[in-house]
Amino acid sequence: MKGKVCCLGLVCALAVLGSVSVAGAYDVREVEGGGTISGRVSFEGTVPPSKQFQVKKDQEVCGTERSVHEVSVSDGWLKGAVVVLEGVTSGKQFVSAHSRGEEPGEGVFHYGEGTHLSLEILTKGCNFGPFTGVLAADEPVRFLNHDRVKHILHTVSSKDDKGLILRTVHNREIRPDTVVEETFTAGVLKMSHVVGVHCNRHDFMQSWLYVVTSPYYAISDREGGFTIDQVPPGQYELIAWHPALGLKRQTVTVSQGDRAEVTFAFSGK
Repeated sequence: MKGKVCCLGLVCALAVLGSVSVAGAYDVREVEGGGTISGRVSFEGTVPPSKQFQVKKDQEVCGTERSVHEVSVSDGWLKGAVVVLEGVTSGKQFVSAHSRGEEPGEGVFHYGEGTHLSLEILTKGCNFGPFTGVLAADEPVRFLNHDRVKHILHTVSSKDDKGLILRTVHNREIRPDTVVEETFTAGVLKMSHVVGVHCNRHDFMQSWLYVVTSPYYAISDREGGFTIDQVPPGQYELIAWHPALGLKRQTVTVSQGDRAEVTFAFSGK
């Protein structure tokens, strides 16, 4: 699996990204008269079934069977869509947050606060964390293995400008109760906004991260809802991305002290 890996059914999501820049300075400052963007993400059509895996290694920790819910929908609302406001170069600080993976996994994405995203991936129960999350370029990401078995961390990024080929970024062991740090440089990510996190020992362990350059992002909840606050007034491009469904984009205008309502609609076959 060196050099490149198959796209695992996510070609549609990556192909629309094209060549994008992920580098760029972001300055934290007080936002005066900021507005809010809120909305919901819907899904229409047949929800793809979860993928089933027979666990072949470390069953005493991982169990005998696992499933991956790539598309999580409740009453027509999509969970796990990453909503990002593009083009914001200064504004509010990053906010501390925890996001846990689905049971029986107990992995957590922890985001720090202040001037950096400060992502920590706390692996537990043979699970990195949620299926979707966010990542910042040129920042160390801490991977903590709380399992009593080792994992082989395998991360990938888009290699070509169409996102059809994925390139290995990291491939290393994470032994029990150890911490490793890896950095996804802007140079490596310059052709994509997408990073996959996998384990070469346990094929059901997989998460997908969208690269952000500011705190102006949200991830839709079980009701498809999202909110981005303290937005400096102006006109922006707002995107909604899901690794199995693709990317939607629309223009949004934020007025001083006002709330802009936005909806995104994804569809299946």
